[in-house]
Amino acid sequence: MSTVGVDLGTSGVRAVAYDDQGEQIVTAAEKTSLKRPRAGWVVVDAEAVLRSAESLVAAVAAEAASRGDQVRAIALSSQGEAVVPVDRHGRALSLAPVSMDARGEPASRAMSKRFGAERVHQITGQPLNPMFSVYKIAAGDDLWRPPAASAYRALSDFVTTRWGAAPAIDWTLAARTGLFDVDAAAWSAEMMAAAGVDAPWLPEVPFSEVVPCGTPIGTVSDEAAERLGVPVRTALVAGAHDQAASFLGAGGRAGSVSTFALGSSDCLTVETTQRPAGIAGTGFATYPWRPERWLTLAGTAAGGWTLDWYVALTGVADAHALLSESSPEPPPVIVLPYLAGSGTLDNDPTGRGAVIGLTLDLSRAQLTRAFLEAAGYELGSIVAAFTATGVPVGQVRAVGAGATNPITLGIRASAAGVPLTPALGNASARGAALLAGVGVGLFDVDDLPSISLGATAHPDRNTVDWYSQQRQTYRDLYRVLKPFNQRFEVRHPAETPPT
Repeated sequence: MSTVGVDLGTSGVRAVAYDDQGEQIVTAAEKTSLKRPRAGWVVVDAEAVLRSAESLVAAVAAEAASRGDQVRAIALSSQGEAVVPVDRHGRALSLAPVSMDARGEPASRAMSKRFGAERVHQITGQPLNPMFSVYKIAAGDDLWRPPAASAYRALSDFVTTRWGAAPAIDWTLAARTGLFDVDAAAWSAEMMAAAGVDAPWLPEVPFSEVVPCGTPIGTVSDEAAERLGVPVRTALVAGAHDQAASFLGAGGRAGSVSTFALGSSDCLTVETTQRPAGIAGTGFATYPWRPERWLTLAGTAAGGWTLDWYVALTGVADAHALLSESSPEPPPVIVLPYLAGSGTLDNDPTGRGAVIGLTLDLSRAQLTRAFLEAAGYELGSIVAAFTATGVPVGQVRAVGAGATNPITLGIRASAAGVPLTPALGNASARGAALLAGVGVGLFDVDDLPSISLGATAHPDRNTVDWYSQQRQTYRDLYRVLKPFNQRFEVRHPAETPPT
């Protein structure tokens, strides 16, 4: 018997089938097309995501069945923050704004003045930031309000309800809406009331029931089973936020193994057995994924997106070749990768990217390396911040597309001053598949199958002193540039009418 993990990522959808030992059988993927209908808006078509997920599950299920591994359970890993209003049949009424969509900025500012950032962080475990779903909902038009809207869905429960599951969302994705009380593990009436000032219709449009990751939430319907190519009554199980799923899929463990995702966003995920103290008022986000197991996240909103932007700007068609041909020596230039706001440590939506140290002698290979180093500098700063709060990070396993290239991984490890061990395969889809197995009793949540690891990228001993100094310069630059960045915020792009 096999389980299938479906990764609803920002840049694409992937389905992977695993056997009962947690070993990959087959994988299939399709790219996702993000749209920018107006300044500051970034959206994805939830119905297109659903169609991709169905065709990919059908492909891997057929291959698994041909090898004698009939699909037994399915769970999803999903990008956070993306939310969509649905009608009474569960059909999407609007395109879904993704994390870097800026339309929620006015509602976020209003919440800060009315309720206070510290109170929001205390209740939700998430920093007050316009990326979260609640602020996007507040900016919604009539399609986001009753009578048109019958419910709000994250991408995960949007898909699973269309496949036959009860409306259910796991704790980790519920947290990314900005309306979940992480201590009570329930929707927050206090946050709903506060958000209702800007969105008075909010209490009338329900969210799905919240459940721990790995909870069975239903079975595949007859109609969906035909489209998916799986047996009728195949189990549907609550999955996780993609960072949480990657942590589980890569073998993360409290106090000893953390994960660093190098994808559209760069994110370090650390587990503790209780809600970590000492992060109040920071940009760190935390949520439980099951009782007495908490994950705390820190990173930048536009990690891989920043690299994609740079590659597109160079005009080089082969991104892998460009990144692999970066300078072998550290360059005298620093990149701040804040193209979608600052990193977690500062939680500043007005943060902007910068390149410091440009000269006529600077080569493209040097500039390429500087863009790669940026993720390492941010990781090094985050690890130092975790250490200062008394939260052990342990070994760091690298996951995501950015972890597959040993050259670029080594550059990031050196810039961070942190060894990085790549976890092989798609950790996010694997984490979802393991949770599917937990839901049907195939796996023990406290004894999940281990994952294969690649060679550890160690910091270059010859550059330790240089990078130690550069990491401090990197942190100083944000503070120096902050007042200049704020001058660009006379009017936020999300408030600029389309032309």
